[in-house]
Amino acid sequence: MPYEAPPSLLFLVHHITIMHHLFIIPVLLLLAGAAADVYPAVCSNATCGGHSITYPFWLAHSGPNCGYPGLGLLCVDDAPILDIQFHQYRVLRIDYANHTVSLADVDAWNKTCPRLSYSLAVDPNAWLQLTPSNSELAFLYNCKTDDVSRHTSAVRLDGCVPEEQNMSNWYVFPDNTITTGRYGLAYGCEKTVVTPVLLSSHNRLMINPVLGVGEALSDGFEMSYGARSEQCGACERSGGRCRYGRIEQHGGTEFACFCADGGCGDARPLSLKRWKLFKQYLSIWSSFLFAFI
Repeated sequence: MPYEAPPSLLFLVHHITIMHHLFIIPVLLLLAGAAADVYPAVCSNATCGGHSITYPFWLAHSGPNCGYPGLGLLCVDDAPILDIQFHQYRVLRIDYANHTVSLADVDAWNKTCPRLSYSLAVDPNAWLQLTPSNSELAFLYNCKTDDVSRHTSAVRLDGCVPEEQNMSNWYVFPDNTITTGRYGLAYGCEKTVVTPVLLSSHNRLMINPVLGVGEALSDGFEMSYGARSEQCGACERSGGRCRYGRIEQHGGTEFACFCADGGCGDARPLSLKRWKLFKQYLSIWSSFLFAFI
């Protein structure tokens, strides 16, 4: 007579099978979630005009944010362009080893008499910060009097005023004595612009302010970049790359950490949701387990 298992044993086997599936499902979900964190193909390295574009920079047209906030570059006529506070700067060099980038205002690039339109003021919490390698220059444009250089250290930029504005005057302060628009208002100037320049360029400018202005501004200035959040710092220490995507619902950003192999340790906030789901399944599995012990 064939052996028949007692009903209690069949009952136990049946529920062990159920518990096995309850355990396997969350594990598979967790593994699938980890695979989703592999660095996207659209975020791979690129080039623009001979410049290597890699993390934490990326070409903005490649799709979503692939690095630090605000470091997406445009490639315009084979020149990488970085937008800072809605103003464009030409990327001259990126030093990935020292985490610095050299920039030049597009209004001043390769021009003898540049007409700047924007004063750069850097937010202390921004991912890009000016380095100690910089100084500053201040420009006064379309001043209605020629008395500025008589009473201040300003140098008149002769030959730079457009012909249709021959009754106006342009000035540069090469010795850093101006940080506000008070001189511009006092002398009836249309605009005051303060811009960073390299210290080395500033020193050359002191020798010949008129001839050196265009060259100093074309040489640009230097900014440093680095992880400005604990999340991103933890991600990079685990071998990952930070990525910030825009959340359409409220216009904010959502952080994600990606690795080449999809395994970045526990620095990935996106995995917290998957981990929470896993714990919920684990709780259900434990309840079944204790119910039959």
